Amino acid sequence: MKSPFLEHRTALLLGVALVLGSWGCGPGAKAAPAVRINEEDIPYSEFEEYLGASLGEDAPPVQDGETRSRLFDQFIGERLLLQRANGERLRVGDDQVESYLAGLGGGPPAKSGEEDGSMKEQVRRNLLIQEYKDRVLLKDIKVSREEVEAYFREHPEEFRQSRVVVPRQILMEDPEAAKRLAAELKQDPSRFPLLAQQNSLSPDKGEPRGFEESELPEPVREAILALAPGQVSGLVADADKVRIFQLMERREGKSQSLEEAGRRVEVLLLQRKAEEALRLALEGIRRTATVRVHQENLPFSYQGDYGG
Repeated sequence: MKSPFLEHRTALLLGVALVLGSWGCGPGAKAAPAVRINEEDIPYSEFEEYLGASLGEDAPPVQDGETRSRLFDQFIGERLLLQRANGERLRVGDDQVESYLAGLGGGPPAKSGEEDGSMKEQVRRNLLIQEYKDRVLLKDIKVSREEVEAYFREHPEEFRQSRVVVPRQILMEDPEAAKRLAAELKQDPSRFPLLAQQNSLSPDKGEPRGFEESELPEPVREAILALAPGQVSGLVADADKVRIFQLMERREGKSQSLEEAGRRVEVLLLQRKAEEALRLALEGIRRTATVRVHQENLPFSYQGDYGG
């Protein structure tokens, strides 16, 4: 059975955007290699497809040589893994590609035959790389019960739930009217529900709502933490509006038990071990590989690890 972290594909796979075809490199671009990895020449067009599949419209412009260089080195690392996958004679069938694409939902926009073929080839490469990671690089990654227990003991703050506060609120636009209302509520806090119904612009109209303290904006948190149950705050600025709060209840957060948190800890440790294993494996692969970047064939200023 696969470890939990193997149930999730890498960010590259999850980010496969079905928008290939909008990054044309012009006639003859495939003939000019952008990089030679071992005995394989790879054209620049394949890096553009990689950027499109990974980042879509968020791909950095060619003027951003530093970011493109970092992504180009990442692309080289993926292709080194792809070569190893092919060396292991791993295969990804058309049915796996189609199944993955179908799982994305909605389906891609209509494309020409060439664009559709490029898209499927990119997906096939991604799936093959992941298969190599799963079957070869990560197959022996495990986390023991002792490791889970040790992490739980050493990081108690991660398993302590935030306190919950339950306030009412009145949201108003007119600061002067809000000031008069706050003064009235200081005298008689019991009128808060009625005045909220009459004056609040918030859809909840003063109904109590629970929030974790940690998720509240700082000014709101400070105002509410200063209150005892039943008390009313002063005015709290919120852009061009103001809020008034009444604290109804404060609940202390409770810590999770090892049984409750164990699965989350196991997944976290597996992910960390997997990342470290992949980093070390790629370092070893790079040391034995021959990589030559053809900077003259790149439209950006290459500043990566394979220069010189």
